[in-house]
Amino acid sequence: MSISIDLTDKVAIVTGAGMGIGESVSLALARAGANVVCFARTAKDIDETARKVSALGVKALAICGDVTVGRDLDHLVAATVQEFGRIDFLINNAGGTVFNGFLDTSDEEFSFLFDWNTKSAFMLSKRVAPYMVQQGSGVIINVSSAVGHITGRGLMAYGVAKAGLDYLTRSLADELAPRVRVNAIALGSIMTPSLKRMLIEEDASFGATMIEKTPLRSIGDADKVGETVAFLCSPAADYITGDILRYDGGLQDNSLPFRLADYEPGTVFDRDKDET
Repeated sequence: MSISIDLTDKVAIVTGAGMGIGESVSLALARAGANVVCFARTAKDIDETARKVSALGVKALAICGDVTVGRDLDHLVAATVQEFGRIDFLINNAGGTVFNGFLDTSDEEFSFLFDWNTKSAFMLSKRVAPYMVQQGSGVIINVSSAVGHITGRGLMAYGVAKAGLDYLTRSLADELAPRVRVNAIALGSIMTPSLKRMLIEEDASFGATMIEKTPLRSIGDADKVGETVAFLCSPAADYITGDILRYDGGLQDNSLPFRLADYEPGTVFDRDKDET
C-alpha cells in the first residue's frame, strides 16, 4: 500500500518562501497539485520560487512583505482570497536566529526574535483561520526547531521563541478543532543553501561534527522536509493535530560543534564595553 498525496486545486500560503526550507515546501506542495502563494521580504527570491512553482503546472502568486507587520499580512490574505477564493494550507515558515549568549542578548534582540519566530505565526494564523473555519477545513503547519526542546548556548532567545511556537501549535490545534488541523515540524540540521555556504563550505569540520553528533549520522534533506509538510497537509494525516513532529535525525542534544565558554565572575558586567 502506498500513500498518495493529492492536493489538487488546494491553495497554500508559504511564508519565508524565497529560499531553503520555504522553497522546498512550496515546490513539494506544488508537485502534489496545490496552488502556492509565496511570501517573503525579497521580491527576487520569491519571484524565482513562484516561477519554479508555475513550471510544475499549478498557479503561483508572489507577494512581498514582512511577517511581523500586520498591514503586510492583511494584504497577503486579501490578495490570496481575491485570487483564489479560499485558503487551505498555511505554512508559517518565516523565522531565524541571531547567535548570542544570554548576557549579551539585548532586550530588543530578544523581542525581535520572538516577534519573527512566534508572534508572526500567531498574527498570520489569526488572519487565515476564519477562512478555514468558514469553509469547514484547513491545515496550519508551523516550522519549528529542535532548539525549542533542546538547549544550546547562544540560542536562548531563539529556543524560547520556538518553544513558544510549539505551545502555540498545540493551543491552536485545540481551539480550532474539529475543522482546522494544526501541527508543527521541529527541524534539526537541514542542508539548505545558507547552511552549506556559510557553515559547512567555510569549515569542513563544522559539517563533519554536526553529522557525528546526530544519531542518524546525516544532515537533513530540505526537499524531504517539503514532502513531510505535504504529507501533514494531506488526507493521509487527517487524524493528526496538535503534534510537534521531530524531523531532526534523532537529536538528544544540539548538534552544534562549538559551545560558548562559561561565564566567569570578572566578565559579567559591562559586557558591551568589551566590544569597543
